[in-house]
Amino acid sequence: MILIDEVNEFNIFQINSDELLDALDCIKKNKEEEIRMIKEKIIKYEEKRRLEDAMYRSLSPIKKLFTSRAPSHHQAVEYMVYVKDRFKSIEKIKQSIVLVDKLISLVHSEPSKSEIFLSGLLMEEIKAWKEAEVR
Repeated sequence: MILIDEVNEFNIFQINSDELLDALDCIKKNKEEEIRMIKEKIIKYEEKRRLEDAMYRSLSPIKKLFTSRAPSHHQAVEYMVYVKDRFKSIEKIKQSIVLVDKLISLVHSEPSKSEIFLSGLLMEEIKAWKEAEVR
């Protein structure tokens, strides 16, 4: 099976269909693991924020006066960086998983197909998987 880059059609990579399926499964598992790790980071951040809020609420009014607490706009920026941006990256990864799933179903439905057009990023991931497999 010949893999051709959608943008740069001179970038060609040859691989048999079984190896391609193995590579796509491995790429899909890596992306799912990446999503799981990002979700764990979000959970850790939210737990940390809850603990800090609970600790601040438990302080006496005099201690609250002397305790430094980040202004609300700083907390909003933190939330955007640690939660919203990570959810956006999860959505991007999910979209790439959908593309990999479509490619897997294409290879299963048409195993005799000789040429497949892929994005450059997916081509690079397959090449990296192939090089890692050789080592």
